[in-house]
Amino acid sequence: MLQSILLLLLGLCGSSIYSNGETAVREVCYDGLGCFSNRGNFYDIIRRPVLQLPQDPDRIRPTFALYTRRNVNTAQNLVYNNRDSVSRSNFRSRSQTKIIIHGFTDSGDSDWNKAMKVALLNEGDYNVIQLDWSRGNGFPYGQATANTRVIGALIAQFIVWLESNFGVNRENFHLIGHSLGAHVSGYAGERLSTGSKKLGRITGMDPAGPYFENTHPEVRLDPTDARFVDAIHTDGDSTLSIIKLEGGFGLMQPVGHVDFYPNGGTSQPDCNDPPSGSVGGIISGTIWRMTCSHNRVLPVMTSTIANRRGNYLAYPCASYEDFKAGKCRSCGTIGCASMGMRAGEWKPNGRVNVKMYLDTAGHEPFESLGN
Repeated sequence: MLQSILLLLLGLCGSSIYSNGETAVREVCYDGLGCFSNRGNFYDIIRRPVLQLPQDPDRIRPTFALYTRRNVNTAQNLVYNNRDSVSRSNFRSRSQTKIIIHGFTDSGDSDWNKAMKVALLNEGDYNVIQLDWSRGNGFPYGQATANTRVIGALIAQFIVWLESNFGVNRENFHLIGHSLGAHVSGYAGERLSTGSKKLGRITGMDPAGPYFENTHPEVRLDPTDARFVDAIHTDGDSTLSIIKLEGGFGLMQPVGHVDFYPNGGTSQPDCNDPPSGSVGGIISGTIWRMTCSHNRVLPVMTSTIANRRGNYLAYPCASYEDFKAGKCRSCGTIGCASMGMRAGEWKPNGRVNVKMYLDTAGHEPFESLGN
């Protein structure tokens, strides 16, 4: 996968620069957050050659922009340890809270983020928070990967503070993370899993593959990070094809209680050619093709919110090949689940890593085409 190779080279470059200093730092500690090491499960010369450590939280501290039905278009910034920023806002402690978390080189006010925010507020009277960690998600990819750990820790710290000061229930929090943001969500959820307490839900939107696929559960999103973890995989193709520029930003490994693989999860329909008139130039067109499947999950997830009662039914199946062969036309004892917003209606009953498949259209509203 060309994308993964490019990211790997970027990461190795950054790691090489980092490790050539007089002293190779292998652990950093930050007040209130604990220590972070690049040893143990967090380093693998093949799967995860990341030597960078998370940067200082004061440098990359994320912002929490609150939107509610009373302020759909104007953000109210919530600040950790600043009670007035919360008490004077429209934040409601007893309401469900949705936190949208972007990925690599993205930002909290991107178009897809705004569209998802509006869809959520139309669907329910939630607290919707757009988290922006764009001060820590840039090149090299290895450094952004390392920074996800601090961002996750800061989110967990923020939720615990809201719990202590405003009586919120962490069970009412739903983290919706794209790419690296999916693993940020996992790190937050891991810290919020203490005793009988647990984060309510995490939705991983095409969780990032490079430096995460086939790593230890401590390193990536996994089912123990929340009461319910669902993931949608749209760009998990691991086949190297420089000519076709196919897949690779996401992972194929199941990481949730239920994992959805629309169109097989490797690549998405209508991603070979840029829409006419919307993308110009060879370079722009190439980038569009490289990122289309990875970014497709964003309008797909938004579509399941805006069209919540639409048909996004997915079937449990051993593989996409079996699904296409018509071997999985029954929901069986496991039961089918609706991909996206309604996935939480499916009950795991102790199961994890349940794979479900469906075919979708290559355009809005991305509803199931049936099998």
